[in-house]
Amino acid sequence: MSDYLGKRKMSNYLPPEIITLILRRLPVKSAVKCTAVCKTWHALIKHPSFISNHLHQAVSLRDDILLLRFTRDKKEFYQLRRDNDAFEEYKQFHVPFECGGFGVFRIAGTCNGLICLADIWSNSCNLILWNPSIHKHFTLPKIDFTYILPDETFLGFGFDSASGDYKVLVVVAQDYDEDLTEVWLFSLNRNSWTRLGEVCPKHSCGGVREAAFVRGVLHWPGFLHRRFFSNMILAFDLSTEKFHVMNYPKTLVQFVPQMSLIKYEESIAVVTSGSAEDFDEQLELWVMKEYGVDSSWTMVLHCIDENGKFVFDASLHHVFGVRKNGEVLLTVYGKDNEKELATLNLNCHQQEHKQQLKCLIGKGNGLYDVFVGSYLESLVLLDKGEKDIEGQSESE
Repeated sequence: MSDYLGKRKMSNYLPPEIITLILRRLPVKSAVKCTAVCKTWHALIKHPSFISNHLHQAVSLRDDILLLRFTRDKKEFYQLRRDNDAFEEYKQFHVPFECGGFGVFRIAGTCNGLICLADIWSNSCNLILWNPSIHKHFTLPKIDFTYILPDETFLGFGFDSASGDYKVLVVVAQDYDEDLTEVWLFSLNRNSWTRLGEVCPKHSCGGVREAAFVRGVLHWPGFLHRRFFSNMILAFDLSTEKFHVMNYPKTLVQFVPQMSLIKYEESIAVVTSGSAEDFDEQLELWVMKEYGVDSSWTMVLHCIDENGKFVFDASLHHVFGVRKNGEVLLTVYGKDNEKELATLNLNCHQQEHKQQLKCLIGKGNGLYDVFVGSYLESLVLLDKGEKDIEGQSESE
Protein backbone atom coordinates (compact mmCIF):
# COMPACT_ATOMS: atom_id res chain seq x y z
CA MET A 1 0.00 0.00 0.00
CA SER A 2 2.81 2.41 0.91
CA ASP A 3 4.54 1.61 -2.38
CA TYR A 4 1.34 2.46 -4.24
CA LEU A 5 1.03 5.79 -2.40
CA GLY A 6 4.69 6.52 -3.12
CA LYS A 7 4.11 6.02 -6.83
CA ARG A 8 1.03 8.27 -6.69
CA LYS A 9 3.03 11.05 -5.08
CA MET A 10 5.81 10.78 -7.64
CA SER A 11 3.43 10.85 -10.58
CA ASN A 12 1.50 13.76 -9.09
CA TYR A 13 4.56 16.00 -9.15
CA LEU A 14 6.96 14.75 -11.81
CA PRO A 15 6.64 12.55 -14.89
CA PRO A 16 8.65 9.28 -14.83
CA GLU A 17 11.09 10.57 -17.45
CA ILE A 18 12.12 13.50 -15.26
CA ILE A 19 12.46 11.26 -12.21
CA THR A 20 14.75 8.97 -14.19
CA LEU A 21 16.92 11.90 -15.28
CA ILE A 22 17.21 13.11 -11.69
CA LEU A 23 18.16 9.67 -10.38
CA ARG A 24 20.70 9.28 -13.16
CA ARG A 25 22.55 12.35 -11.92
CA LEU A 26 22.85 11.15 -8.34
CA PRO A 27 26.22 10.06 -6.89
CA VAL A 28 26.70 6.31 -6.66
CA LYS A 29 26.12 6.09 -2.91
CA SER A 30 22.89 8.10 -3.13
CA ALA A 31 21.62 6.07 -6.09
CA VAL A 32 22.15 2.82 -4.17
CA LYS A 33 20.22 4.21 -1.20
CA CYS A 34 17.34 5.13 -3.51
CA THR A 35 16.83 1.46 -4.41
CA ALA A 36 15.21 1.12 -0.96
CA VAL A 37 12.65 3.90 -1.53
CA CYS A 38 10.11 1.79 -3.42
CA LYS A 39 9.86 -1.20 -5.74
CA THR A 40 9.62 1.04 -8.77
CA TRP A 41 12.90 2.79 -8.03
CA HIS A 42 14.52 -0.50 -7.05
CA ALA A 43 13.69 -2.04 -10.42
CA LEU A 44 14.61 1.12 -12.31
CA ILE A 45 18.04 1.70 -10.75
CA LYS A 46 19.04 -1.97 -11.02
CA HIS A 47 18.06 -2.17 -14.69
CA PRO A 48 21.06 -2.62 -17.05
CA SER A 49 20.06 0.36 -19.19
CA PHE A 50 19.91 2.66 -16.14
CA ILE A 51 23.31 1.42 -14.95
CA SER A 52 24.75 2.09 -18.41
CA ASN A 53 23.21 5.56 -18.67
CA HIS A 54 24.35 6.44 -15.14
CA LEU A 55 27.87 5.43 -16.17
CA HIS A 56 27.77 7.63 -19.28
CA GLN A 57 26.60 10.52 -17.12
CA ALA A 58 29.49 9.95 -14.69
CA VAL A 59 31.99 9.86 -17.57
CA SER A 60 30.72 13.15 -18.97
CA LEU A 61 30.93 14.82 -15.54
CA ARG A 62 34.12 13.03 -14.63
CA ASP A 63 35.52 13.73 -11.20
CA ASP A 64 39.21 12.91 -11.57
CA ILE A 65 39.94 10.17 -9.05
CA LEU A 66 42.98 7.95 -8.58
CA LEU A 67 42.90 4.50 -7.02
CA LEU A 68 45.87 3.78 -4.77
CA ARG A 69 46.56 0.26 -3.50
CA PHE A 70 49.53 -0.75 -1.39
CA THR A 71 50.30 -3.81 0.69
CA ARG A 72 51.88 -4.28 4.09
CA ASP A 73 52.42 -7.61 5.89
CA LYS A 74 50.27 -9.42 3.31
CA LYS A 75 47.41 -6.99 3.88
CA GLU A 76 45.93 -4.76 1.21
CA PHE A 77 44.97 -1.12 1.67
CA TYR A 78 42.89 0.78 -0.89
CA GLN A 79 42.39 4.52 -1.11
CA LEU A 80 40.62 6.86 -3.49
CA ARG A 81 42.40 10.19 -3.88
CA ARG A 82 41.46 13.26 -5.86
CA ASP A 83 43.80 14.06 -8.72
CA ASN A 84 44.43 17.63 -7.57
CA ASP A 85 47.38 19.52 -6.10
CA ALA A 86 46.53 18.38 -2.58
CA PHE A 87 46.21 14.72 -3.68
CA GLU A 88 43.62 14.46 -0.93
CA GLU A 89 42.22 11.16 0.26
CA TYR A 90 38.44 11.03 0.50
CA LYS A 91 37.66 7.34 0.77
CA GLN A 92 39.35 4.10 1.78
CA PHE A 93 38.30 0.47 1.83
CA HIS A 94 39.64 -3.03 2.38
CA VAL A 95 39.42 -6.03 0.12
CA PRO A 96 36.60 -8.25 1.49
CA PHE A 97 38.00 -11.62 0.40
CA GLU A 98 41.14 -13.62 1.03
CA CYS A 99 43.89 -14.33 -1.46
CA GLY A 100 45.11 -17.92 -1.29
CA GLY A 101 48.28 -17.70 -3.37
CA PHE A 102 50.87 -15.12 -2.37
CA GLY A 103 48.72 -13.41 0.24
CA VAL A 104 47.77 -10.37 -1.83
CA PHE A 105 45.88 -10.00 -5.09
CA ARG A 106 47.43 -8.76 -8.28
CA ILE A 107 45.45 -6.01 -9.97
CA ALA A 108 44.95 -6.97 -13.60
CA GLY A 109 43.30 -3.65 -14.44
CA THR A 110 40.54 -1.18 -13.61
CA CYS A 111 37.68 -0.06 -15.83
CA ASN A 112 34.43 1.85 -15.19
CA GLY A 113 34.55 1.32 -11.44
CA LEU A 114 35.51 -2.36 -11.60
CA ILE A 115 38.81 -3.69 -10.28
CA CYS A 116 39.99 -7.01 -11.71
CA LEU A 117 41.77 -8.95 -8.97
CA ALA A 118 43.90 -11.98 -9.79
CA ASP A 119 45.15 -14.76 -7.53
CA ILE A 120 47.48 -16.86 -9.68
CA TRP A 121 49.53 -19.75 -8.38
CA SER A 122 50.32 -23.35 -9.36
CA ASN A 123 47.52 -24.53 -11.66
CA SER A 124 44.94 -22.11 -10.29
CA CYS A 125 43.80 -18.75 -11.60
CA ASN A 126 41.21 -17.13 -9.35
CA LEU A 127 39.77 -13.92 -10.77
CA ILE A 128 37.29 -11.48 -9.22
CA LEU A 129 35.64 -8.37 -10.61
CA TRP A 130 35.09 -6.01 -7.69
CA ASN A 131 33.16 -2.75 -7.41
CA PRO A 132 34.04 -1.38 -3.96
CA SER A 133 31.81 1.68 -4.44
CA ILE A 134 28.67 -0.48 -4.21
CA HIS A 135 30.20 -3.33 -2.14
CA LYS A 136 29.63 -6.00 -4.77
CA HIS A 137 31.85 -8.48 -6.58
CA PHE A 138 31.61 -11.15 -9.24
CA THR A 139 33.73 -14.30 -9.02
CA LEU A 140 34.72 -15.64 -12.42
CA PRO A 141 34.33 -19.38 -13.10
CA LYS A 142 37.49 -21.49 -13.05
CA ILE A 143 39.52 -22.08 -16.20
CA ASP A 144 40.32 -25.67 -17.11
CA PHE A 145 43.99 -25.13 -17.96
CA THR A 146 45.82 -27.87 -19.82
CA TYR A 147 49.20 -27.21 -18.20
CA ILE A 148 50.68 -25.97 -14.95
CA LEU A 149 50.73 -22.17 -15.05
CA PRO A 150 54.24 -20.89 -15.85
CA ASP A 151 55.76 -17.49 -15.09
CA GLU A 152 54.79 -16.33 -18.58
CA THR A 153 51.13 -15.73 -17.70
CA PHE A 154 49.70 -12.32 -18.43
CA LEU A 155 46.28 -10.77 -18.05
CA GLY A 156 44.13 -8.02 -19.45
CA PHE A 157 40.81 -6.48 -18.45
CA GLY A 158 38.64 -3.93 -20.20
CA PHE A 159 35.31 -2.93 -21.68
CA ASP A 160 34.15 -3.80 -25.20
CA SER A 161 31.98 -0.82 -26.12
CA ALA A 162 30.77 -2.51 -29.32
CA SER A 163 28.99 -5.26 -27.38
CA GLY A 164 28.63 -3.51 -24.02
CA ASP A 165 30.59 -6.31 -22.38
CA TYR A 166 33.39 -6.51 -19.82
CA LYS A 167 36.08 -9.00 -20.81
CA VAL A 168 39.10 -10.61 -19.17
CA LEU A 169 41.95 -12.10 -21.19
CA VAL A 170 44.36 -14.72 -19.84
CA VAL A 171 47.36 -15.83 -21.92
CA VAL A 172 49.49 -18.75 -20.77
CA ALA A 173 52.72 -19.29 -22.71
CA GLN A 174 54.96 -22.31 -22.18
CA ASP A 175 58.63 -21.34 -22.42
CA TYR A 176 59.68 -24.71 -23.77
CA ASP A 177 57.09 -24.85 -26.56
CA GLU A 178 55.44 -21.72 -27.94
CA ASP A 179 52.87 -23.81 -29.80
CA LEU A 180 51.34 -24.77 -26.44
CA THR A 181 50.21 -21.21 -25.72
CA GLU A 182 46.67 -21.05 -24.30
CA VAL A 183 44.48 -17.99 -24.79
CA TRP A 184 41.28 -17.67 -22.76
CA LEU A 185 38.69 -14.87 -22.94
CA PHE A 186 35.95 -14.28 -20.37
CA SER A 187 32.69 -12.49 -21.19
CA LEU A 188 30.71 -11.03 -18.29
CA ASN A 189 27.56 -10.92 -20.43
CA ARG A 190 27.82 -14.66 -21.09
CA ASN A 191 29.47 -15.53 -17.77
CA SER A 192 31.74 -18.00 -19.52
CA TRP A 193 35.28 -18.56 -20.77
CA THR A 194 36.13 -19.22 -24.40
CA ARG A 195 39.43 -20.70 -25.49
CA LEU A 196 40.48 -18.77 -28.56
CA GLY A 197 41.86 -20.75 -31.45
CA GLU A 198 44.11 -17.94 -32.63
CA VAL A 199 47.65 -18.30 -31.34
CA CYS A 200 49.47 -15.23 -30.07
CA PRO A 201 52.32 -13.85 -32.16
CA LYS A 202 55.51 -15.53 -30.98
CA HIS A 203 56.54 -13.25 -28.17
CA SER A 204 57.56 -12.91 -24.56
CA CYS A 205 55.94 -10.53 -22.09
CA GLY A 206 57.92 -11.52 -19.00
CA GLY A 207 55.51 -12.72 -16.36
CA VAL A 208 52.17 -11.43 -15.10
CA ARG A 209 51.76 -7.74 -15.87
CA GLU A 210 48.95 -5.26 -16.18
CA ALA A 211 47.95 -4.22 -19.68
CA ALA A 212 47.58 -0.62 -20.83
CA PHE A 213 43.94 -0.42 -21.90
CA VAL A 214 43.33 2.25 -24.54
CA ARG A 215 40.61 2.58 -27.20
CA GLY A 216 39.22 -0.88 -26.48
CA VAL A 217 42.63 -2.50 -26.96
CA LEU A 218 44.91 -4.18 -24.39
CA HIS A 219 48.64 -3.50 -24.79
CA TRP A 220 51.67 -5.26 -23.27
CA PRO A 221 55.40 -4.64 -23.78
CA GLY A 222 57.19 -7.66 -25.21
CA PHE A 223 59.68 -8.89 -27.73
CA LEU A 224 59.48 -11.16 -30.74
CA HIS A 225 61.25 -14.52 -30.91
CA ARG A 226 63.37 -14.04 -33.99
CA ARG A 227 66.98 -14.57 -34.89
CA PHE A 228 67.74 -11.17 -33.40
CA PHE A 229 66.17 -9.54 -30.35
CA SER A 230 63.34 -7.21 -31.35
CA ASN A 231 61.07 -5.24 -29.02
CA MET A 232 57.39 -5.02 -29.91
CA ILE A 233 53.99 -4.18 -28.44
CA LEU A 234 51.55 -7.06 -28.21
CA ALA A 235 47.96 -5.81 -28.59
CA PHE A 236 44.56 -7.47 -28.31
CA ASP A 237 41.36 -5.85 -29.57
CA LEU A 238 38.45 -6.76 -27.26
CA SER A 239 35.91 -6.10 -30.02
CA THR A 240 37.44 -8.19 -32.83
CA GLU A 241 39.05 -10.58 -30.30
CA LYS A 242 42.22 -10.61 -32.39
CA PHE A 243 45.89 -10.06 -31.60
CA HIS A 244 48.14 -7.71 -33.52
CA VAL A 245 51.63 -6.29 -33.14
CA MET A 246 52.47 -2.59 -32.83
CA ASN A 247 55.88 -0.98 -33.23
CA TYR A 248 57.99 0.97 -30.79
CA PRO A 249 60.02 4.03 -31.80
CA LYS A 250 62.93 2.83 -33.95
CA THR A 251 65.48 3.71 -31.28
CA LEU A 252 63.76 1.31 -28.86
CA VAL A 253 63.49 -1.73 -31.12
CA GLN A 254 66.76 -3.17 -29.87
CA PHE A 255 67.64 -4.15 -26.32
CA VAL A 256 66.46 -1.86 -23.49
CA PRO A 257 66.70 -3.22 -19.90
CA GLN A 258 63.27 -2.16 -18.67
CA MET A 259 60.21 -1.11 -20.63
CA SER A 260 56.58 -0.61 -19.61
CA LEU A 261 53.45 0.76 -21.24
CA ILE A 262 51.01 3.27 -19.78
CA LYS A 263 47.91 5.08 -20.97
CA TYR A 264 48.54 8.66 -22.07
CA GLU A 265 45.31 10.56 -22.74
CA GLU A 266 43.68 8.52 -25.55
CA SER A 267 46.91 6.89 -26.68
CA ILE A 268 49.81 4.90 -25.26
CA ALA A 269 53.25 5.80 -23.95
CA VAL A 270 56.34 3.70 -23.35
CA VAL A 271 58.53 4.17 -20.29
CA THR A 272 62.16 3.08 -20.54
CA SER A 273 64.87 2.91 -17.90
CA GLY A 274 68.49 2.03 -18.56
CA SER A 275 70.08 1.41 -21.94
CA ALA A 276 71.94 -1.30 -23.80
CA GLU A 277 75.30 0.29 -22.91
CA ASP A 278 74.61 1.57 -19.39
CA PHE A 279 72.39 0.02 -16.74
CA ASP A 280 72.51 3.13 -14.52
CA GLU A 281 69.23 4.81 -13.63
CA GLN A 282 67.75 6.59 -16.61
CA LEU A 283 64.22 7.54 -17.54
CA GLU A 284 62.58 8.30 -20.86
CA LEU A 285 58.93 8.67 -21.81
CA TRP A 286 57.81 8.29 -25.42
CA VAL A 287 54.23 9.10 -26.45
CA MET A 288 52.41 7.89 -29.55
CA LYS A 289 50.84 11.27 -30.36
CA GLU A 290 48.52 9.76 -32.97
CA TYR A 291 47.37 6.32 -31.91
CA GLY A 292 48.37 3.59 -34.35
CA VAL A 293 50.75 5.81 -36.36
CA ASP A 294 54.37 4.70 -35.93
CA SER A 295 55.80 8.01 -37.14
CA SER A 296 54.00 9.90 -34.35
CA TRP A 297 56.20 8.54 -31.53
CA THR A 298 57.62 11.55 -29.64
CA MET A 299 59.97 11.64 -26.66
CA VAL A 300 58.45 13.95 -24.02
CA LEU A 301 60.66 13.13 -21.03
CA HIS A 302 64.40 12.55 -20.84
CA CYS A 303 65.72 12.54 -17.27
CA ILE A 304 69.42 12.15 -18.00
CA ASP A 305 72.04 14.84 -17.43
CA GLU A 306 74.92 15.80 -19.71
CA ASN A 307 76.96 12.93 -18.24
CA GLY A 308 74.28 10.37 -18.99
CA LYS A 309 73.21 9.99 -15.36
CA PHE A 310 69.80 10.11 -13.68
CA VAL A 311 69.11 13.72 -12.71
CA PHE A 312 67.45 13.03 -9.34
CA ASP A 313 68.82 11.89 -6.02
CA ALA A 314 66.56 8.84 -5.90
CA SER A 315 66.31 5.37 -7.35
CA LEU A 316 63.52 4.86 -9.89
CA HIS A 317 61.07 2.06 -9.13
CA HIS A 318 57.97 2.29 -11.35
CA VAL A 319 56.04 4.78 -13.50
CA PHE A 320 52.23 4.54 -13.26
CA GLY A 321 51.00 7.22 -15.61
CA VAL A 322 50.53 10.92 -16.24
CA ARG A 323 48.21 13.01 -14.06
CA LYS A 324 45.68 15.47 -15.45
CA ASN A 325 48.10 18.33 -14.69
CA GLY A 326 50.73 16.71 -16.92
CA GLU A 327 52.97 15.43 -14.14
CA VAL A 328 54.35 11.90 -14.22
CA LEU A 329 53.25 9.73 -11.29
CA LEU A 330 55.91 7.28 -10.11
CA THR A 331 57.45 5.48 -7.16
CA VAL A 332 61.10 5.92 -6.18
CA TYR A 333 63.44 4.74 -3.45
CA GLY A 334 64.70 7.70 -1.42
CA LYS A 335 67.94 8.19 0.50
CA ASP A 336 66.84 5.77 3.24
CA ASN A 337 65.86 3.19 0.62
CA GLU A 338 62.18 3.61 1.52
CA LYS A 339 59.60 3.73 -1.24
CA GLU A 340 57.93 7.05 -1.96
CA LEU A 341 55.09 8.04 -4.27
CA ALA A 342 56.10 11.15 -6.19
CA THR A 343 55.39 13.29 -9.23
CA LEU A 344 57.73 14.64 -11.86
CA ASN A 345 57.22 17.59 -14.19
CA LEU A 346 57.49 16.70 -17.87
CA ASN A 347 59.75 19.74 -18.32
CA CYS A 348 62.41 18.37 -15.98
CA HIS A 349 64.67 17.42 -18.90
CA GLN A 350 64.99 21.08 -19.79
CA GLN A 351 67.85 22.58 -17.81
CA GLU A 352 65.94 25.78 -16.96
CA HIS A 353 63.06 23.75 -15.49
CA LYS A 354 65.14 21.21 -13.64
CA GLN A 355 63.62 20.47 -10.22
CA GLN A 356 63.50 17.84 -7.53
CA LEU A 357 60.84 15.17 -7.33
CA LYS A 358 57.67 16.26 -5.55
CA CYS A 359 56.80 13.70 -2.87
CA LEU A 360 53.10 12.86 -2.44
CA ILE A 361 53.37 10.03 0.09
CA GLY A 362 56.70 9.82 1.86
CA LYS A 363 58.69 7.36 3.89
CA GLY A 364 57.17 5.86 7.01
CA ASN A 365 53.91 5.03 5.27
CA GLY A 366 54.90 1.42 4.61
CA LEU A 367 54.43 1.57 0.85
CA TYR A 368 54.99 -1.82 -0.73
CA ASP A 369 53.71 -3.35 -3.95
CA VAL A 370 52.06 -0.08 -4.95
CA PHE A 371 49.40 0.25 -7.64
CA VAL A 372 48.01 3.56 -8.89
CA GLY A 373 45.40 3.89 -11.62
CA SER A 374 42.49 6.05 -12.70
CA TYR A 375 39.13 5.23 -11.15
CA LEU A 376 35.49 6.09 -11.77
CA GLU A 377 32.76 5.31 -9.24
CA SER A 378 29.88 3.50 -10.93
CA LEU A 379 26.88 1.20 -10.48
CA VAL A 380 28.36 -1.58 -12.60
CA LEU A 381 27.55 -5.01 -11.02
CA LEU A 382 24.53 -3.60 -9.15
CA ASP A 383 22.34 -5.98 -11.17
CA LYS A 384 24.54 -9.05 -10.71
CA GLY A 385 27.21 -10.63 -8.55
CA GLU A 386 27.42 -11.03 -4.78
CA LYS A 387 27.41 -8.59 -1.89
CA ASP A 388 30.71 -8.06 -0.10
CA ILE A 389 31.18 -9.57 3.34
CA GLU A 390 29.69 -7.50 6.14
CA GLY A 391 32.17 -5.59 8.26
CA GLN A 392 34.45 -4.64 5.37
CA SER A 393 32.82 -1.25 4.84
CA GLU A 394 34.49 1.82 3.46
CA SER A 395 35.37 4.88 5.46
CA GLU A 396 35.18 8.42 4.20
